[in-house]
Order: sequence, then structure tokens, then C-alpha cells
Amino acid sequence: MMNNKAPVILIGEKSEKVFLFVHGLHGRKEEALAFAEVAVPKGYQVLGIDLPVERKPWEVLPLLNDICDYLYENWQSVSVRANSIGSWFTLLAFQSKKVEQALLVSPILDMKRFIELKPQREDDYYEWVVNNPITSWAAPTYILRPEVDLIVSDEVGHDFISQHQCQVTIMPDGEHWFHTPEQLAFLKAWEEKTIEKHCIK
Repeated sequence: MMNNKAPVILIGEKSEKVFLFVHGLHGRKEEALAFAEVAVPKGYQVLGIDLPVERKPWEVLPLLNDICDYLYENWQSVSVRANSIGSWFTLLAFQSKKVEQALLVSPILDMKRFIELKPQREDDYYEWVVNNPITSWAAPTYILRPEVDLIVSDEVGHDFISQHQCQVTIMPDGEHWFHTPEQLAFLKAWEEKTIEKHCIK
């Protein structure tokens, strides 16, 4: 079922713990491989998915909800690692679920505000966002973002971060898309430290 709707890649030996990796715009499931280098040695499996995040949310969410159901049917502990707009979709899909930890990179946390700050907007998309807010989020949440994000302003995430007491790490001279060798090294070190810190708790 899942392979027909959203191609997946599963990395790591059988475990009771899994991370779902959700990419951002123009991303792909294979991005999960780099994260798996960090998570798998710590006892996690990693499930990467191809998600059509460029489509309307009412088209994307049913696919992600199917993945969500699959995760809780097959693993005892579910965590998430998401990028950019993938973070927003993840928050929507998992808001009523038990999530052990959430690692979000350059996340869109408030889509309503994100759209309002744009010069133009699609009314049907905006109306759906207004009518489908994220009403609850209880997972320990760790955020990595660049010092200056030209895609997602500080204003977009401020309320969510404050309300849910997210732990935020800033990379000086970073970019919304972490892709240079220096940025990727910083990202990997952050993932390592964050997962280790959470496991100690």
C-alpha cells in the first residue's frame, strides 16, 4: 500500500525505535541516508519517504497519515526528523500522536503567518490553513536554523517556539538549505548531540 502512494526507504536493523525523515521542497527520500548515519548507530531505524510537499495540503496529508498509521503499527517508539515545509506537514500529521522527539531543520512552524508575509497567496490554500491549525504539540522539539533565513523569517516560528519551549540552535552564516560541506558538518554534529542528549534524559 505505502509503496504505491509514497515510495519509501527503510534503513537499519530491526528495532523498536524509528525516525521518520520528511524532506522539504524539491527533496527526496534518499536524504534520509545521511541522517541514518547518525541515528542507526544509536539504535534507530530510519524511514525516508517521498512526499509531494509541493501539492495542496489536503492532497499531502492523507499520504502522510497513512505513513503515520504504519509507523505506530510497527514500532513502539516513533520520532521525527523534518526539513522546512516538511516540518509543517509533520506537525499536522503527528499532533495527536505520541512522538518521542522531533528534530526540525529550517522549519515552517506557522504556515498561516508564512503565507501572510508573502506578497501573493492562494486563497484556497490559505483558507485551508486557517481552518486546520496545529492545536497541540507535546513532543520534545529541537530546532536548527540559520542565523539569517531568507525563506522563513524569525517571525514565522516565534510563537510556536515560545509556546512549546523548543530548544533552538542557530548556525552563524548558515542558509535555509543546509548543503555546503561546512553546513552539513554542523548539521550532523547537531543531530549527534541532540539525539544523545535526548537519550540520556
